[in-house]
Formats: sequence, C-alpha cells, structure tokens
Amino acid sequence: MKIVIVGSGNAGCAHAAHFSTEGHSVTILKTSHQLHDQNFQVMTQNNGIILNRIDGSSQFVRIDCITRDPEVAFADDCDLVLVLVQSLYHQQIAELLFKHLKRSKMLLVIPGYMGSLYFYHLLKDRVNIFAEGESTPFDARIIENGKVQILFKNVRNALAFLSSEFVEEGFAIAKQLTNTYHENWRRKTIVESALHNPNLIVHTVGAIMSAARIEYSQGEFWMYREGFTPAIWNLISQLDQEKMALLQQMGCEQISYLDACKFRNEKDLSVDSLLVFRSYAASGGPKGPASVNTRYIYEDVPMGLCLMSSIGKQLNISTPVCDALITIGGALLGKDYKKEGRTLDKLGMTIEELHLLS
Repeated sequence: MKIVIVGSGNAGCAHAAHFSTEGHSVTILKTSHQLHDQNFQVMTQNNGIILNRIDGSSQFVRIDCITRDPEVAFADDCDLVLVLVQSLYHQQIAELLFKHLKRSKMLLVIPGYMGSLYFYHLLKDRVNIFAEGESTPFDARIIENGKVQILFKNVRNALAFLSSEFVEEGFAIAKQLTNTYHENWRRKTIVESALHNPNLIVHTVGAIMSAARIEYSQGEFWMYREGFTPAIWNLISQLDQEKMALLQQMGCEQISYLDACKFRNEKDLSVDSLLVFRSYAASGGPKGPASVNTRYIYEDVPMGLCLMSSIGKQLNISTPVCDALITIGGALLGKDYKKEGRTLDKLGMTIEELHLLS
C-alpha cells in the first residue's frame, strides 16, 4: 500500500519503519518543530531510520519519503493516511489535509478521542473510510537521533469506524499493516473507542496522583511500576465505573480498564487482568514521565477526560471523579481545561447524530 504517516515522533518513526519492512511505500510527514527535530534531520540525511526490535535484532530501514512539505507528501493519491500526532492537533492537521490531500481510501487516527470527526467534516468527499484506534500496534521510543526502539507489540487492536458500511473494507486495509487487527475487535462507535483509550484512565490518574514523585525523582521515575498502589487502584476503579455507566447508557460493551489492557496485551485471556498489567509494567512499561508537564496530563486530560465529561452531560450521567481530575490536572499546569478541553459540542456532533452516522 501507499501510506502517508502524519507525525514523526516515537509512534510515527516506529510504524513507518515496520510498515516499510513489510513492503509498503511509506511517507513520513512532519508537521511541527516542537519535538524530535534532530531525529528528523538525521532520518532525512540518511533516508531512513535504524529499527531496534523486541528480539534484540536491529536493521537500517529505508523510508521512501521523509518530508515537511505536505505538497510532496500528498502529491499522489494514497491508500492510507495514518495520523499519529498528539490529539491536541487533530483539528489543525485536518485543516492541513483539507488543503493538500487529493484522495485516500482510508484515514486512521490513533489515538482518536473522536478526532476523526474533524477530518470527516472536511474530507468526507475525498476519503472513503474514517477510522479510529485506541492504542498503536507498537509501543516505541526514539532512543537516539536516527534510531527507534520497539518496546512492546500489542496482541490485539480494536478499531472503530464512522460508518458500518466500510467496516469490512477498513479491516482489510488494517490487516495489511499488522496481524493485531481483526474484524472481531471492532467497536460499535467512535465514542466507545474513545472511552476505551487506555490513556484516558492510566495516564491521567497515574501522572496526576504521582505529581510530587515525578518532580522529586528528576527523571528517575517509572509510572507503570511505581504509581499504582492499592489506593490509586481504588481511584482508577471509580473512574472506570463512571466510564462504564456511559457505555451502558449507549448500549456498548462495558469493559474495565484492566480487562481492556489484557485484551490488548495478553494472548491468554484467562489470565488474571491485574497480573497482565503488572507483567507489562515490569517488562514493557516505558520510563517516565520525567516532568509534570507531560502529555499524560496536557493531552489526556483536556482531550480525554473533558470529552468523557461532555458525553456524561449529554447523557445526564454525573462524572464526579472525572471532573475532579480535570480540575486538579489543570491546576497542576495552571490551565482551565474545562474551558480548553475537547467536547462533543466542539466536535460538532451529538450522541444521537453519531449513532445515526455509525
């Protein structure tokens, strides 16, 4: 397939390298100067990146096109646009694609947080299939300029589509990328997908409740290993219950954070879900965050928790723990996320309209 990956961070580099080794023609489009500029410069000079795999093997992978120019990236029609930027920039990227994208069979946004709606509103006459993912197939980190390390590969990845008409075709495209996608792992709506984004639960609670430890440790912090004590699991459970009350009202499957984690990460689904999380934390969980000014808060609170709170308001279901975390997360960074955050109103869609669209 001809794939354009928008975003050249940890996920963008890792997935571009992997898809290239699978024979796809991949373009990486970098859209900002905020992060990973030196890594991008090295990739551009080398026309590729060194890919370190989980098994310890390493190879240089040539990438067909590495550019900052959207006219170059979208010079031709493509099979897939994969948006791997932070969800904070979905609207901005949708407007960029509106200017430059010719045609694409499918556009997949990971993480979604319902951001596919920005693209749908602007590009529905040029893209056949709009899809969202909750978690990328590979968890990875740029370990030095020009080199990316895959830390973990999910066993299963769920997808949601804006229209059920294109589910079969959408999964046929997704399965060409990796065997972690399958029709059985489809979410009913992008609302369900947004609420099952693991970062909504684990990033927000883990980072907010570990703020003092993060600052004190000066970078020597492993949230997945250190941050989830029994009391914190009580908080996660209460936030999870609020999430599942929304899912129940919408007629969607109610899956706890821990069970969703097991679904993604464990082949044997009979294993205890908490043991799966602890195993991931011990072996695959990434280091950090190194600062309270982390996307775990500045992205996942306004894009995730604020969205969840707005869904609750439309369904007339209270979300007190979610709302409290929004207030505290904003206070930690001096922000008013209740004003700045993503909501259904800002996405231009009601729950009823989404059900009709799906």
